[in-house]
Amino acid sequence: MYEINRSLAIIKPKQQFLDWLTGVLDPVPEGMTLDELRRDATAILIPEFDDEESALQFVYSNYDELFERELEDWVGDERTWPSGRTLKLFKEWFDIEIHSMVTDMVEDDFANMHASSLSLH
Repeated sequence: MYEINRSLAIIKPKQQFLDWLTGVLDPVPEGMTLDELRRDATAILIPEFDDEESALQFVYSNYDELFERELEDWVGDERTWPSGRTLKLFKEWFDIEIHSMVTDMVEDDFANMHASSLSLH
């Protein structure tokens, strides 16, 4: 077990995302709720930062790629995606949770070779 030099950002959908999703999915998965979406939200490794504000700024500077990934994870047809995907809209659709300490409990060849090179592209 070892601490890796990364922070963690969790992208949690808000009601606006769920509203869009239920409007474009056909059929809508039974029992889909906001709580369910938020419980198994996307987690991304980001560079290590000294404070939460700097970490948030990093996430927000990459919002366009993150926004597209969130949409694509659910709906592959880009024609159904909202146009004008701005940072403002990203903040309206997603909460960002920052965690400063990440520990890897798996010691294998992959972890040992790649732990120092993990980053968001």
